[in-house]
Amino acid sequence: MTDNGKLKPYDYQTDTILDVEDFDGRSLVSLDMGTGKTLITLWTLQRRNIKSFPAVIVCPATVKYIWEREAMRIGFRPTVLEGQKPKEGRNGKPPRITIINYDILQYWIPYLLDRGIGTLVLDECHYLLSRQSKRTRACVLLGRQAKHVIALSGTPLVNRPSELWPTLHILRPDLYSSFWKFAHAYCNPKRTRWGWDYKGASNLDKLHARLCRTLMIRKKKEDVLPDLPPKMRSVVPVEIKDRKQYEHAANNFISWLKKYKADKVESAKRAEQITKIGYLLRLCARLKLKSVVNWCNDFLENNDEKLVVFCIHRKMIEALNRRVGGGKHSIIDGSVTGRKRQAAIDQFQNDPKTRVCIGNVKAAGVGITLTAASTVAFAELYWTPGSMTQAEDRCYRIGQTSTVWAYYLTAKNTIEERLAKVIQEKQEVIQSVLDGGPVGDDMDIFDQLLAELDKDKPKLLK
Repeated sequence: MTDNGKLKPYDYQTDTILDVEDFDGRSLVSLDMGTGKTLITLWTLQRRNIKSFPAVIVCPATVKYIWEREAMRIGFRPTVLEGQKPKEGRNGKPPRITIINYDILQYWIPYLLDRGIGTLVLDECHYLLSRQSKRTRACVLLGRQAKHVIALSGTPLVNRPSELWPTLHILRPDLYSSFWKFAHAYCNPKRTRWGWDYKGASNLDKLHARLCRTLMIRKKKEDVLPDLPPKMRSVVPVEIKDRKQYEHAANNFISWLKKYKADKVESAKRAEQITKIGYLLRLCARLKLKSVVNWCNDFLENNDEKLVVFCIHRKMIEALNRRVGGGKHSIIDGSVTGRKRQAAIDQFQNDPKTRVCIGNVKAAGVGITLTAASTVAFAELYWTPGSMTQAEDRCYRIGQTSTVWAYYLTAKNTIEERLAKVIQEKQEVIQSVLDGGPVGDDMDIFDQLLAELDKDKPKLLK
């Protein structure tokens, strides 16, 4: 996916971009999770150039900063909107890309309409299943002004055809103007004593054919597997709940570091540095817990796949076990041994109702097979890159038929984000050692993390 250090689309992604253009930028891009819908959309905006902008991307709060990060990777400088009202000083030239989450969209409608919309992007458009919800009405208003509309979802039809109509109406109001006509054609309506019931389904083959002919681009993972590498990694920035608390701790730490780093550290001072970094990482874990839970629940709600979540501390495992949904869980940590350990593995591998395995990186990261899932999420990061790679490979083993996706859920603008960068660089070094290729001499992750913090303090404390 890279070409001389630059991101480059896979063949199926290029085909999808061309398909969007064939629909004149009004299309439902229904690709499975992990196939790159975000980058496909950003490349489409780039290709259409000035006709696409200003672009407004509406998405769930859990992926807002993923959009920001991916846009920056290919050269955009997006604006991310927060809160319930525009701040003073936002009356200048509109940014090329504005990112906002569904929860606050209704408060920003006048501001967005006033600045104009070239392209409206509706990520996870199945969030618009209710015709009467505030978020759906807000998106309808934006869609009326937008020249182009791109709706994204791996599962645009969650339960019944009636839930798809709001998205279709926003995309092509010329073809899907009347819910009544749509419902009587495809929803098998029934008249009850309380009014019409549109929870049914009918003529689904005709609906599918019409969607493919007029606006939908559909690709499943199995359709694109030949193009994908066997394993892919993604750093997912998530928000923390108390930025001031983190900044206070980080500022104190960096002040201390500046005072003592000149001596190139005696062993006792080095130990104190490690202690302080460890404290910040534990603080990140606690402050990002809600965002991690939301990400996991969104994953489970938006597809029927299983998920492996790796942690370090027992408190994080217990919190995720209580708050993450999706049916039964398998727990694998240091306290689960012998037959109980194998029983937990077998339960995850064989029981369709057990969709989540939550494990400790050290206890569950070696010696077991979890190929019932092709998605791994790291709720906490371990110091040793090799341990993280081994944990990923619990899913990437013989018997795995899908590309394995490893998501590093990292606290945005914190030391953890810097650690994720260093870990991934070291993982590439380790892979070069195993498979051949150039290797650097420095394998000291702690010293490299200090260098990252020293050269990039503004981003850390933003």
